[in-house]
Amino acid sequence: MSEVLAFDWGTTIVGVLDVNSDSYRAYRTRKERIEGARRVVNCAGHILSFNGRTRDLLELSKILELPSEAHLTLQGMHHDMMPIISAIRWPPEPDTAPITGPNLTETYQHYFGKVFPAPPPHVTDEYEISNWLDCKMTAALWIRWQQGELTQ
Repeated sequence: MSEVLAFDWGTTIVGVLDVNSDSYRAYRTRKERIEGARRVVNCAGHILSFNGRTRDLLELSKILELPSEAHLTLQGMHHDMMPIISAIRWPPEPDTAPITGPNLTETYQHYFGKVFPAPPPHVTDEYEISNWLDCKMTAALWIRWQQGELTQ
């Protein structure tokens, strides 16, 4: 089974959820954030984000002190769920810009309702809980997409 990592960047965190084992790690210190960014970049399987193309990957390139995001080379296949879901819910007309759609929380609620998953017992810091939830919601959306269950 190939590795599947959902990740989310925050101002003082890189959070990574291993989707296969449902294990989460928060990388908080500068040294840890570099380690977390490398873990994402070196993942040879699937890399999941929500709005990662326009934000999270740019921030990972900064953490890794690359000259620009263009120098960030991912080993695996990146799936940015924001444009994927936007294309499903609002298929763009020819020669028009795609609709970016709502934020992650609203997108998750559209497909799963208002009940959110509870964090694992070891995640107790509020900032880490928020980061974990973003990773978890992104992973849930990806799983539904892979199963062909996302519709308008």
